[in-house]
Amino acid sequence: MLRHTLNMPFLKEAQNRETFFRRIAQFLPPHDPRYREIEKAYNDAKDAFRETFRDGGERYFEHLRAVALILIEYLRVKDHHLIVAALMHDSVEDKKEWTIERISSEYGREVALLLEYLSMPDETFGTKHERERIYHERFRFAPREFWFIKLADRLHNLLTLDGRPEDKRRAKIEETVRYYLPYAEQECILIQELEHAIALASAYKPRTSKK
Repeated sequence: MLRHTLNMPFLKEAQNRETFFRRIAQFLPPHDPRYREIEKAYNDAKDAFRETFRDGGERYFEHLRAVALILIEYLRVKDHHLIVAALMHDSVEDKKEWTIERISSEYGREVALLLEYLSMPDETFGTKHERERIYHERFRFAPREFWFIKLADRLHNLLTLDGRPEDKRRAKIEETVRYYLPYAEQECILIQELEHAIALASAYKPRTSKK
């Protein structure tokens, strides 16, 4: 798989709740309110996406946890707000029960702001094309913390394109080059990793079954 070519062993190894919180416990004791908030986000994200699967067949929650692990293990992020937002980053966009107002009420305004930037505008903003335009336009005004999550998310998406049709793989690569790589360079976050993932995804050829 594409993800096995980067120096991120945690993406190759089996992960679970125990391995995840063993990492959190290295910098936050379990009774710290910040640890408890990360624990809540882990549970909420897992519950919200319990019946959701990605195109490759894996549980959707594995993606959410992987993005958080890229922040924690590879980028050395310790800010619990960013870890919470990473775990919850698709909740508002994909799950109607999770609104920005609910995020703000349960996790605070800092996490809610990150989730607003991380979420595509809803249908009230017009067509899919118009919503995408607005979403990308907002990138210019997003706080730097947003980019740690968004670029980790994009990196993991590129590394898990194996099960996607060719046209969707190409579209994801082109979008990354156009909208994400310039900000990776501007913010100095995951530049080489994204370039490597783009090259791998561009050269990827699906296995053909032997007759």
